[in-house]
Amino acid sequence: MNDRPRIGLIGYGYIGQYIYEQVTTRPELGLDIGFVYNRSRDKLCALPDEQVLKQLADFASYSVDLIVELAHPDITREQGCNFLQSTDYMPLSLTAFADAELEAALLATSATAGTRIFVPHGAVVGLEALEEGRERWQTVTIVMKKPVRSFDFSAAPQFDPESMTAETVLYDGPTRELCPLFPRNVNSHAAVALAGIGFDRTRSVLVADPALDRSIIELDAEGDGVEVKIWRANPMQGVSGVMTLLSTLASIGRARAVQPGFRVC
Repeated sequence: MNDRPRIGLIGYGYIGQYIYEQVTTRPELGLDIGFVYNRSRDKLCALPDEQVLKQLADFASYSVDLIVELAHPDITREQGCNFLQSTDYMPLSLTAFADAELEAALLATSATAGTRIFVPHGAVVGLEALEEGRERWQTVTIVMKKPVRSFDFSAAPQFDPESMTAETVLYDGPTRELCPLFPRNVNSHAAVALAGIGFDRTRSVLVADPALDRSIIELDAEGDGVEVKIWRANPMQGVSGVMTLLSTLASIGRARAVQPGFRVC
C-alpha cells in the first residue's frame, strides 16, 4: 500500500519543472506526483498522460494531499477556496492574499474544511522568527533590490524600465498596495506580511538596479527592545531566485502541520 503524500503541481515553468524532477527521481523525499497542470499543455507532452490534469476544475478526481501553485495569483483567486474544500494548499504567488476579502474567504474555508494553507518562505530567511514574535513587533520592514531585467512591469505601466540607468526606488509604503503593482515579483513581501504583522502594517521598499545580477533582501523587525535584522542575496533566473528552487522543495517536505489556517513552512 502506498501511503506517500501525493502532490498536485499547478504551473510547469522554472520552479515547477525542478519540483517535478526532484520528486520523481528522489524516492527518499517520500512524495509522489498526483497531477501536473499547466495553462500551455504543450509543455506537458513528455509527462505520463495519467499525471496531466487537463481541466483545473477536475483536480479533486486525482485525490492529492497537497496542491502547490507555481503559476500566478489568479489561480488562488479563482480556485483557492475550491482547493481548500478538499485538500491542503501551498500557493507560491502569495500576493493574492493582499486582497483582504479573498484572504478572509480562504481562511474561512480552511477552518470549515479543516485543511491548511502553507506559506512557503521562498527567498526570505527568518519567517519563523517573525511568526513567533508577531505580538511583539512594532515595525517590520522588507527591502528588496533586484535587477531591472527581473521585473515584470505589465501591471505597472507607469514605470519605464528603459529609463532606469541607476538604482531606482519603485515603491516605499504598505505591503498591501505594492502587491497589485508587481504580483509576480513581490511574493517575498507578501510572505513577510502573512508571517508577521499584516499587509497594512508591514513596510515594503522595492528597488530596481541595473547594476545588480541578483536579488537582495533586507528584513528588519523591531519591538519591545527586540530587533531582528536579516540580509540575503540570491542569484536570479527570470523573475525567481535560484534559492527559491531549494526552499520550495524544502517547504513541500515540511508541510506536516496539523492546525487549519496559515502555516509558515
